[in-house]
Amino acid sequence: MSTHPPTPSTSSGSRSSSSEFEVEVKRRRLQDDRGGALTPPSETRMAQEGFCVQKYRVGQPPLQILPLNSTFISDDHPAAIFIRTKLPVFNFTCVHWKVDLIGANYDAFELVHRTLEDEAPSPTNMTLCVKANWTDGCTRNWSIAVSALRSVLSDNPATRTVRVEMISWQLYRPRFTEALEDDHPIVHAWPQIQPQIHAILNQRPVVKNAWQSIIVVRRGYIPPNVEDFGNADRPQTSVVLLIIMSYDVDPWQWAPEEHSIKRLLLQHGQSEVQLDIERGSNQTSTFPLRPPTKPDTAGNIITGSPYSFSIGLGADCGPAKYFDLVQSGKPIAGPNGTVGGIVTVTKSDGTERKMALLNYHVARNVFEGMSFEEIPLTTDIAQRNAPPNNIDRNGLPADTSNSQDKLLESPSRKKHNYTMQDLSQSIADDQTALNATTDPADAAILRARLADNLDEYADKKKFFDDGMHHLGRPWLASGFTRRTGSNGRLDWALVAFDDGGRIGSNMVPASEHWPVPKKAPVDIAGKVLKGVTSCKTITALDEVFKVGSRTGLTRGEYSGIKAGVNLPAHDVDYGMSSSSEHCFVYKGSQLRPFADRGDSGAWIWTRGAKFVAQFHGGPRAETLAPGSIMYATDAEELFRDMNDMVGPDYTIDLAT
Repeated sequence: MSTHPPTPSTSSGSRSSSSEFEVEVKRRRLQDDRGGALTPPSETRMAQEGFCVQKYRVGQPPLQILPLNSTFISDDHPAAIFIRTKLPVFNFTCVHWKVDLIGANYDAFELVHRTLEDEAPSPTNMTLCVKANWTDGCTRNWSIAVSALRSVLSDNPATRTVRVEMISWQLYRPRFTEALEDDHPIVHAWPQIQPQIHAILNQRPVVKNAWQSIIVVRRGYIPPNVEDFGNADRPQTSVVLLIIMSYDVDPWQWAPEEHSIKRLLLQHGQSEVQLDIERGSNQTSTFPLRPPTKPDTAGNIITGSPYSFSIGLGADCGPAKYFDLVQSGKPIAGPNGTVGGIVTVTKSDGTERKMALLNYHVARNVFEGMSFEEIPLTTDIAQRNAPPNNIDRNGLPADTSNSQDKLLESPSRKKHNYTMQDLSQSIADDQTALNATTDPADAAILRARLADNLDEYADKKKFFDDGMHHLGRPWLASGFTRRTGSNGRLDWALVAFDDGGRIGSNMVPASEHWPVPKKAPVDIAGKVLKGVTSCKTITALDEVFKVGSRTGLTRGEYSGIKAGVNLPAHDVDYGMSSSSEHCFVYKGSQLRPFADRGDSGAWIWTRGAKFVAQFHGGPRAETLAPGSIMYATDAEELFRDMNDMVGPDYTIDLAT
């Protein structure tokens, strides 16, 4: 999938929105040249009885090829009513044929519409999804159980056309990811293996223009209904060579490359390394500028605390303007990002200025060419490709004369608007509850909370009305064509503060602001970063931290093998090739992101309080937990490039 999480289903009935089937499997619908007939993948076989039997998935009538979205059918639908009455029969049938169902109290059975992403649900296309555990040799039992369920459904007019789809959690659960230790044999063999993998993937145009990432990590399955785990029940992981392909390419098209890479691994004695080739989402790049993308519509809600006037590590930022949707002209807020931290720019005459450092692809939104459009049949917004301009190609020189009207803000209006909507709803709910209550104690609590929310609403509205949200204007920027000495992408921008009034510090959050305060490193919590270091000074599995405007403060670990990143839809405009990126992986006992959309620009620092890298993007794939892997630019190379670009008239250093 992608820099994009699996598409959540929408509920048309009373089903819980937290069902496992709201996180959909992303697979490709394969069509022949006529655009109609379905071509089954090689691991699928069609039986004469109208079955489709595939690893982790059995269906009757023949299954629709994935990816498919699920929309839950209302409980008062005649088909749902009949199925509910027959659930004991369904359960007995599955138990009899040794089908290991997932979920208690018949939660394993869901009646849904299964549709392609751009199709509306059809009232005649209903599917009974059955969640189960797949084990080797269970194909026959699953097939018999599915046939028996279909037989029951065919006896009732309301369910005669309902499909049965039995599906295993291995297809829709994201997999746990860990960084690879630096003493694994593939680490030593990688300098010889990697160029040969690139050569294999670049032989044929269809694959050369499709591969997006080459990553080596540890991965393991997390069983359903398990979100947190301790070291004792930590999932078993295998070393995986993960190659992510464009969503627009079908699996059969990369089969020759898959065979060649497997043979290559064997030739180098890496028989234990598993090869996973997966498709990303329908987003074509890790950068939010180029693809059509689907930014999340939720964002973080900044409530319960006042807006900070001082800008420091992890501050939210975005373009200080609205964009008109192409079709309707409706104004929307643009994408937001993160202020990594503060740098000092010293002129040759000794005068100093403090500036905010963020990603260029975030600052890029204030320049011309950005437009947005609605995605049909969804509530999502796609960002159109902006034609490359001179700044994209050559960077922004050290001056604000070209960006006087290009203002960024903090907090971004995207987050501000959600904050105000959230507060407005809370105020309305409390007012309704206050009007309805007859209990004096409850009324006193509601009045106090209502007063607090009204004050917070007024304060935050005044913050924007008084222009206190203004951050500043781009002063120096990399554009998209610069690379580090080790072929890493450079994606940075310096923003000059308006009147210097919002300058904060590079202070690490205090212990009480850490997700688990008792585990906060007391030697650096609440202290200012001590300097800049290079990724060369850290080793695989070294613990690192970051604070971003979306996911907040998180822990990660460094991966000893760099990722190969190919962005053909982005790089073709600039004559650029694939890059080699430092990789950081989420560290913890949950399926949570180390960084995600909205965190772009966040600084990563070491346990020694040294700024080591700046986050700029990350991969998404079919079974990759969103945000679990991130790409970053080495901090020393970042400062080297800024100083090279600005010339001898200025010196740029970390603000201390």
